[in-house]
Amino acid sequence: MEITKPIIFFDLETTGVEINTARIVQIACIKINADGSKEEKEILINPTIPIPKDATEVHNITDEMVKDAPKFFNIAKSLFSFFEGCDIAGYNSDAYDVPLLCEEFGRCNIEFPTWEVNLIDVLKYERLLNPNNLASVYKRYTGKELDGAHNAMNDVRATFEILMCQLEGKQEQTPEQIDLYCQGERKRYDIGGKTYIDKEGNVRWSFGKNMHKLVLDDLGYYQWVLKNDFPTELKNKLKKLN
Repeated sequence: MEITKPIIFFDLETTGVEINTARIVQIACIKINADGSKEEKEILINPTIPIPKDATEVHNITDEMVKDAPKFFNIAKSLFSFFEGCDIAGYNSDAYDVPLLCEEFGRCNIEFPTWEVNLIDVLKYERLLNPNNLASVYKRYTGKELDGAHNAMNDVRATFEILMCQLEGKQEQTPEQIDLYCQGERKRYDIGGKTYIDKEGNVRWSFGKNMHKLVLDDLGYYQWVLKNDFPTELKNKLKKLN
């Protein structure tokens, strides 16, 4: 990679998934300077709120580990100086890490960033380099071109063949196990994925201004979804909550 100014690769560990309420508990950075030299920075941060058990299970950082760590406002100015003038890179960073970092600086009345910055999200780049349309995935797994793509029978045969390749060398898996693996921590509530069930069994939004918030916490938004052009299946599931 050719660079003319420093670029910082960074990652955050936090108290949660909601950008407007989560707090940083750890930040790690690798700055690559234009001359090729590297600087690393890793900081534990006291989030000033309890770290939820679910978050600790992900990153293994506990309240005890951060109780004597600096708060974000204690390091905000020096961290800003470290980032200033740099391009920024991360994994899924456009969707989460960069916006959350901006929120934390904003709580300290620091605008971030204030310079022309290039943002490199490695996950986005990977998706562009290795497209996930059926023909591309079929060729990656089988080494063959998909003849007659967009013919329904050809597509469904290719889909079956891809899954068989994906399962090669793995212990025998059931459809239920595969489904649960794909859902991850956010279990399906509606088929279209506009809502999900969290670990405590609560139903939360997975889109829009109320993303990750409890569905019934904003009845105005709930009613707006019911009255507008959303899938009938979603509306029927929502009605069961109220």
